[in-house]
Amino acid sequence: MKSIKNMLLFNLLLMVSSTCFAQKQAFDVINYVIPNGWDKMEMANGIQLSTKNDGEGNYATAVILRSAATAASAQENFNNSWEKLVKGTVSVSGEPIMQNPATEKGWNIVSGQTSYTDGASKGWVTLIAATGNGKMANVVIMTNTDKYQNQILDFIKSLDLNETATEKSVNETLASATNDVSGSGSKNMYSITVPPTWSLNAGGNSLTLEKNTATGKRIIELMSMTKSSGSLEKDMEHIFFEVFDGWGLYNSSNNQLFEKGDHEKGVTSQGLPYYMLSNSISKNGSVVKGTVLLIQVGTNVAVINSADIILGSEMEMGLNFLLFTLKINGVAEKNMDYKKQLTGTWVSSSGSYGNSLSFATSYTVEGKYYVLAQSSYTVGYDYYNDLIKSKQFKGEGVFAFKGNVMERKTSSGPVTKYFIRFYSRKSGNNEWRNLMGFYAFNYDKNRIETIVPFQKI
Repeated sequence: MKSIKNMLLFNLLLMVSSTCFAQKQAFDVINYVIPNGWDKMEMANGIQLSTKNDGEGNYATAVILRSAATAASAQENFNNSWEKLVKGTVSVSGEPIMQNPATEKGWNIVSGQTSYTDGASKGWVTLIAATGNGKMANVVIMTNTDKYQNQILDFIKSLDLNETATEKSVNETLASATNDVSGSGSKNMYSITVPPTWSLNAGGNSLTLEKNTATGKRIIELMSMTKSSGSLEKDMEHIFFEVFDGWGLYNSSNNQLFEKGDHEKGVTSQGLPYYMLSNSISKNGSVVKGTVLLIQVGTNVAVINSADIILGSEMEMGLNFLLFTLKINGVAEKNMDYKKQLTGTWVSSSGSYGNSLSFATSYTVEGKYYVLAQSSYTVGYDYYNDLIKSKQFKGEGVFAFKGNVMERKTSSGPVTKYFIRFYSRKSGNNEWRNLMGFYAFNYDKNRIETIVPFQKI
């Protein structure tokens, strides 16, 4: 593999100055020429070009990813992409061998490569990351043989960008497109799992989730970013009525926005702080429940909004599901200690669900859990701990985490998996309640479930 390593290192940055006379194709912001005889496969977030099976186990593949919105620098984007796209796919031998940064059409290009192992296969992996116009675009190339080195080099030479980047900073670019917060945002900014019974509409540059109901269509609009004051509460104070322009609080003055609202705060699955506020609002005799969700992304804030009938639950269920999996593209994930947050005894929350569940569950630092009969009276941790000590539990098992997915297993049953999130809620000026919610990992795609909140005692 030494020869292809040296050739790739020498030619890696020729993409910024070379031309190719073969017929070029375009995907998103990148132009390319597919190597002769290679197959092309379209994916949800990009395209994959790969060699045919030669019967000897040799292969080469190139993946061009769809560009994504970013508020990070070119080097940060490379580092984040390396962690996710390269180290998340194969086992690398060490840190990437970096090339000198380059610029093409105003885009900043950072690239590097290293050797990898994938089972019994060994090879070289190359990442080329371009940052500009508030976006990042990635190309990943992998091969386990010298056999295709000339085709790979020709492919690298064929790459160029079909969009010119301005000289504005990334943050200015993201903010300038959204001075009017009520405008739609880039559909490439978000990575989402569509809630069950909802559909995705990614027409043009907008991104919405939609659901038809007996009382009309429900829409969740995922908008672009705007600059943040550094406080999500302060941001909400002016963004809420910029989103719902021309509306006002129902039977209240607008300066009671927080006093009359239903509040929720927490962190996304990436570890980004969020704040969500719902209020009854009216306009020209119509009354709806309007909701704005703000997510802190560095010095910017991402904006999501929706509306529902006053007693409706479709929007709430859709947003609750979305928060288990929602991610902002180009943003590195923070390490979250879900086990530490879960350790303790959880019971069905007071409020609208009351004591509708008959069991409490205790989770220990050792990774064990116990299902206990939930008391109909107000009791503390010691009550349930004594039940565990005296083995008066209904069931037991072990649990572990992979990201924000909890796996539970009893001694005789199968493994069950759940998305998990921790958050706080309050109504008006009441006290915050710290809660936890589950959603089945292998969920029914034809039915959306109500999230039952659990509260730690």
